[in-house]
Amino acid sequence: MAEVTLKPIEIVALGLLLERPMHPYEMYQIATQRREDTVVKVSPGSLYRAVYALEQKGYAIAAQVEREGARPERTLFEITDPGRERLFVDVAELLRTPMTERPRVLQALSEAHVLPAPRVRELLTERVAQLGLRIDKLRADIATVESLGVPEMYWINAPYQLTMYEAELAWLTAQLARFESGALPWEDCRSPEERASATAAKTRNFYPAP
Repeated sequence: MAEVTLKPIEIVALGLLLERPMHPYEMYQIATQRREDTVVKVSPGSLYRAVYALEQKGYAIAAQVEREGARPERTLFEITDPGRERLFVDVAELLRTPMTERPRVLQALSEAHVLPAPRVRELLTERVAQLGLRIDKLRADIATVESLGVPEMYWINAPYQLTMYEAELAWLTAQLARFESGALPWEDCRSPEERASATAAKTRNFYPAP
C-alpha cells in the first residue's frame, strides 16, 4: 500500500499542471469551472502556496515568464517528472483504498441520544430541508458544466456527491417516518433537573411576561 503524501490542494495543482504550464490564478479559474472548489478548499492564495510548496519539493518548476502589455509579469509553472510520478501514485492510492472518513454528521448521530425526541425530529427536519436545497443546487451545477461542454471526466465527482446527498436524504426521511410512527423508540437521557428546566423555559416562552 502506497502512502499518500500530497495535500489535497497539491493534488489539484499537479493535476492542472499535468495538462500544460499554467499560472496559479489560471489554475484557480479552471478549478472553479470544474467545481473542484466543492471538493477541496480552493482560492488563488491557496493555489499560489501549493505551487510554491510543490516547487520546493521538486514536483513543479517555473517554466517561463509572460507579460501582456502593461500587465505585471506572470510566472508559468510546469510539472516535473518526479511530480508526475508522485501525482499518479497518490491518485491511484486514493482511488484504490477506501479511506476512514469521519464526517461530523456521524458524530452528531451517535450523540443525538442526549437530546429529546421532539428536538431531534425538529433538527433532522431542518437538515432534510437543507439537503434538498443542496441537491437542487448540485443538479443545477451539473447542468451548467454540461452546457459548457466540460468533459465529464473532470467533474465525475459531482454525480457521486449527488448520489451521496440523495442517499442521506432518503435515510433521514425514513428515520423521521419511524419517529412519527413510534417505530424508533427514544428515551430522554436528560436528568430530571434538566427536563424541568427545559419545561419551565418553554412555558415562559409560551406565556410571555406582560
